[in-house]
Amino acid sequence: MTTASSAEPLPGFIESTFSPLVNAVAHRCLVEHPGDGTRTAVVLGSVVGDATTTDLASTLMVGGQVGNPLLFMQATPNAVLGYLSKEFGITGPLVALSATADLGFELLDAAAVLLDDPELDRVLVVGVELAANDRATAALRELDVPPPTEDYAVALLVDRDSPAAEPGGQDLRQLAALAAQNKGSTP
Repeated sequence: MTTASSAEPLPGFIESTFSPLVNAVAHRCLVEHPGDGTRTAVVLGSVVGDATTTDLASTLMVGGQVGNPLLFMQATPNAVLGYLSKEFGITGPLVALSATADLGFELLDAAAVLLDDPELDRVLVVGVELAANDRATAALRELDVPPPTEDYAVALLVDRDSPAAEPGGQDLRQLAALAAQNKGSTP
C-alpha cells in the first residue's frame, strides 16, 4: 500500500496533479510487488475525477481560447491507466469509477467482482482526490459531500486472499489506514 499527496510531473500530462498522483502511487505499488501484468486489473476511483483539467479545458473553451490538445486526452481518468498498463504490461480490465459515498468500499467491491474472473490474480486499487477548486466545491456541496482540502492518492494490491470489504464510510484516508493495519492487504 502506498500513499502520496504530491508527485513529480508525468510526461504527456499537464496542468493537473491528478494523473501524476495516480502514477506515483500505482508505480510504487507495482514496483514493490511485481507480478504478471496479464493477470492484473486496475480499478481507479475518485469522487469528481480530474476537476482541474475539466475546469481548465471548459474555461478555455467558453473564453474562446484554444486549449492544449493534451487537456482533451487527459480529461478521462483512463488516460493515466493506459500509461501504467503500457509500462507494466497490464492487459486485464481497466476500470474507472466514481462514488459520492463510501468510495473506499466501492473500489474494494469492484476489485472483488473483478477477482471472480479466474484469469485474474490481483487488482490494483487506486483512489485519488484533488483539493477541490471552486467549481468542484460547488458541485460537491450540491451532492452534500465534503470537498477535499488537499491532493491525496492511495494504491494497494488486492488478491483472492484479501479479506472482504465491509461498507462503512471508508474515504481514501480510512482505506489507507485500514490497509496499513492489515499489512498492505485490504480491510
